[in-house]
Amino acid sequence: MIDPKKIRNVAIIAHDGAGKTALTEALLRHNAPSRASTDGSTSRLDADPEETKRNFTVATHITFAEHEGVLLNLLDTAGFSDFLTDADRSMAVSEGGLLLVSAVSGVKRQTERQWSMAAERALPLLACVNKLDRERASFLRALDDLEKSLSARPVALQLPIGLGDSFTGVVDLVSMRAHVYARRADGRFGGFIDEEVPHELLAEAKRLRARLIEAVAATDDLLLEKYLDGQEPGEDRLRRAIAEAVLGRRFLPVVACAARPGVGVRDVAQAMVDYLPGPLSRRAIAGTTNGKPVERPARTESPATLLAFRHTSSDEAGGLTAVRVFAGQIKRGAQLVNMRTGNTETVEQIFHLDGSRIIETQTATAGEIIGLLHLNNARVGDVLCAPDAPLAFDLLGRPRRAIAYALKIDRDQEAQASVALRKLLEEDPSLELVHDVETGETLLKGMGQVHVEVAVEKLKRKFNVDVHPELPLSAYHETISGPAQGRGRYKKERAGRLQFGEVELELAPLPRGAGVQILDALPPGVVPKNFVPAIEGGIRDAALRGPLGRFPLVDVEIRITGGAFHAVDSSEHAFRCAASMAVKSALSRVRMILLEPIMRLEVVVPDALIGAIIVDLTARRGRISGMEPSSKGTLIYARAPQTELRTYAAELRELTKGAGYFTMEVASYEEVPTHEAQRVLGARHVEQGKELLRVNQPIGRA
Repeated sequence: MIDPKKIRNVAIIAHDGAGKTALTEALLRHNAPSRASTDGSTSRLDADPEETKRNFTVATHITFAEHEGVLLNLLDTAGFSDFLTDADRSMAVSEGGLLLVSAVSGVKRQTERQWSMAAERALPLLACVNKLDRERASFLRALDDLEKSLSARPVALQLPIGLGDSFTGVVDLVSMRAHVYARRADGRFGGFIDEEVPHELLAEAKRLRARLIEAVAATDDLLLEKYLDGQEPGEDRLRRAIAEAVLGRRFLPVVACAARPGVGVRDVAQAMVDYLPGPLSRRAIAGTTNGKPVERPARTESPATLLAFRHTSSDEAGGLTAVRVFAGQIKRGAQLVNMRTGNTETVEQIFHLDGSRIIETQTATAGEIIGLLHLNNARVGDVLCAPDAPLAFDLLGRPRRAIAYALKIDRDQEAQASVALRKLLEEDPSLELVHDVETGETLLKGMGQVHVEVAVEKLKRKFNVDVHPELPLSAYHETISGPAQGRGRYKKERAGRLQFGEVELELAPLPRGAGVQILDALPPGVVPKNFVPAIEGGIRDAALRGPLGRFPLVDVEIRITGGAFHAVDSSEHAFRCAASMAVKSALSRVRMILLEPIMRLEVVVPDALIGAIIVDLTARRGRISGMEPSSKGTLIYARAPQTELRTYAAELRELTKGAGYFTMEVASYEEVPTHEAQRVLGARHVEQGKELLRVNQPIGRA
């Protein structure tokens, strides 16, 4: 059984292209060469065809290595913006993270987002400047970028020996020794020779070491007192102080490497062991039992408590669920209760996870990350507990999906597609399948264009289901230009009984995004309060379909100001109908406005195509708000109407020969220009076969 003190669960995070997978593979080549690729290729971890096609990670890959007797569970996370929710789940089950930054391109927008995600989880971090063997690499520039872009306090633990082709090792600022990397006599990848610090680097190394000691002393009163007295901490004390500072996120220690040739890789592994906390740093798991707050110590002696955070399915192996053991221990045959379903699960087999491979083991204890096969109904986010010690908690949060595509499914594949989509959503809870009541479409919602594209490709590859994603119909809304009043009077015989109700309303416009707000301003005794819910129901019925194009009414305050009732003949039905009539009456007296969804776009394109993309976006009524360099070219920020983007995915792919991609989300609703509104309403007229109101034209008195 593994001692939790000898475990490090590390989420490796960075923007796309910083070299996370290459570093993970390099750590394996150094510490577990029998399970690593022989040439440093990342294809063993990025093995899915969707990753091979795009040359970046789309889901967390879990593997492990052992360094100096410590088990390193390495979670190689996705860096592309569409898949950061998956990276966040990996941070949730880790005690520490390694933040990679390219020595060439520096901090990117995705790096900033991952830094923020780690901060929200108070995740202790090390930073690593990678790719120091590349042309134009700069360690000091990367440090400056970390400080300015992330508002972090980076403190170097190492100084590179050379840059670019001449990058051959690092100076360890704690021990003040040079680690010169070369192929050792035993042929082990990533080994180094311990030497004196090169004379030409000694002054810079002393400067950076003084800065390191000052940063450490500022976190410890006793060390600060001794430092001010001229006493420097010993090497062991300094390492302990750095580890304590990492745990408290007091500053950001930075190491240096070049993953592909293996320079600095052993030092990266040692830094994980020395400075990142182990599982016992998580003192307790906070949750509820029978609705009451409970804290469970994260210890081996506690009842078994596991969290599912990844799930994959295949015809060969069935469902494989990656779980983090937060407390207790399990072995084959153990019984666990699923806190979501209440059902009991039997642990049939336990595995260590090694990319796409699994290695069977007999037991698992607190702190481990393992795989379980053939669980009956486990999903990502499920908590599995010892039956006699239930504990419910939620560490994963809920994704905010940025984009939706309408799925077109061939009729003869509908049943098969339904099963496949259910399995797909079990694998990736960042996806969601919804029915849009406004447009009648089935929508697959995801974190971005590439996320949905990958999901559709998986449907075809894994489940042999061919669906066609299209941008959904635009969800237009209607609103009013000014205040209006309306009255509705319902008096009709129904089911042999006279029905009566009368309602008076006042409408006023609200700011964009306010929705429909209903206020009860009835004077006492005008209408009995038991009829108010029926009046509100009638108002909402009428608000579902505005007079312009039968689009939903939004951004309106509706005050119930008056009415009349009959002690015998009034009913909920009558007041519901009267309220609906009152809304329509008020809308007939005011100029209506058609609103369209405006999308916030982030478009990444090759530098040479910036001009063509800007021209294309402008032709789509788009507005450019900014640009910045990206690892894949240039990132363009823009806003454009959703209706103008229905074919954008295919056309951007055509314009950029497949090199461009975008993400988008609804930013706001804005008034549709008159000429465009007339076109939309004309099409709506044909669609519904009804005569609809012309935009900006009152109906006239009812």
